[in-house]
Amino acid sequence: MPDITLHGVPDHLHQELKSAASRNRRSLNGEILSRLMESSVSPRPRDTKALLERIRKLRESIGPIDISEEELRKMRNEGRP
Repeated sequence: MPDITLHGVPDHLHQELKSAASRNRRSLNGEILSRLMESSVSPRPRDTKALLERIRKLRESIGPIDISEEELRKMRNEGRP
């Protein structure tokens, strides 16, 4: 298994990780791996109904957007390097 070394970890984060590792009876490495796996492999479940409702409300607050294909193409191209 490959190794990773972290540099520049802020003191407060290092202390928080060490404390959590101790509470969870893990090594510091084990705590970090556990957190990485939880956030990467097992994403938090989302309330899709609430998310869709927020999107609907946002779209309603913005209102209709009337942009021609030519205007859209021009804006897209201007935003590119």
